Amino acid sequence: MTIDPDTFLTTVYATVDDFCAQHPGPLRPGPKPVMGDSEVLTVMLLKAWYGTSERGALAWVQARFPAAFPHLLTPSAFNRRARALAFEMAQLLHELSGHLTIGDDVYEILDGLPIPVATTERGQRRRCLLPEAADIGRGGTGKGWYYGVSLLGCVSAAGVITGFVTAPANDAERWQASALISWRHDPTAVPMDVEAITPPRGHGRTLTGPVGHQLSPTTAGETVAGVYLADRGFAGTEWQQVWRRRYGATVITPETLEPDDRHWFHHARQRIETVFAVLTDVLHIKHPRVRTEAGLITRIVSACTAFNLGIFINRRFDRPDLAHGTLFRA
Repeated sequence: MTIDPDTFLTTVYATVDDFCAQHPGPLRPGPKPVMGDSEVLTVMLLKAWYGTSERGALAWVQARFPAAFPHLLTPSAFNRRARALAFEMAQLLHELSGHLTIGDDVYEILDGLPIPVATTERGQRRRCLLPEAADIGRGGTGKGWYYGVSLLGCVSAAGVITGFVTAPANDAERWQASALISWRHDPTAVPMDVEAITPPRGHGRTLTGPVGHQLSPTTAGETVAGVYLADRGFAGTEWQQVWRRRYGATVITPETLEPDDRHWFHHARQRIETVFAVLTDVLHIKHPRVRTEAGLITRIVSACTAFNLGIFINRRFDRPDLAHGTLFRA
């Protein structure tokens, strides 16, 4: 059953407004803004379903819900407010996660999602777009080349996003896992570097440390169970020992399991593939059309929060958790 758009909007706004009432933002000097924080956050979430350009999404919101947002900001003014509210959006992400994962804390699932921000040719030629946060790397099902960032997502057994970090596309997934796990342990910590890992004897290669900027401690979230299911990209006895010793985190990869347990393991990990499909196909997380690190984090955290909010609304209306594509007609 598809939810009526006005009912959908009312549910989103009521949820956001309740959150803002419980977590009021800092007082800002100057006149009262035309749009309140609740309204800006609501539009940020609605835009995730519509996708496309900033101007196009705002025009759609104004045309679809004219009575709800009679004083919609211009695209540039809206962008400034959205970036200023990125921290509040991350708080909403984690609050929804905490509400949705009650009783769902046996393990979490880790995996990476490539997020292109420009064509590979443009990235090779200029490297001017997000020079510290993005680079050329390989990822995805076909391990193709792209210019952008790698999102390391962490989801619960039911598929609720519990946190994420991003890094340049050429950064190894294990460094991203180290950043996420360490920031969950201590948000002020500096993630570990090569000095923490002793390569096994006969390794034959020089270990390369983290590359570029890893973003961000505010989106990493909190530890739900301390047990993570990950693919072979996170394998390595030395790495897993360091994660367990430093942060109390147990990272399980297929080669650490008995053959009889691997079928269950791969079946359980399918949940994060479904989550990434929804983020890509419904919430338009790829090609975010940003030029700054702040803009990048704002777009990504908005899409992830919209995902958790979609699960929240689906449960309220007795719909399947991951039926975001049929939630309402844009």
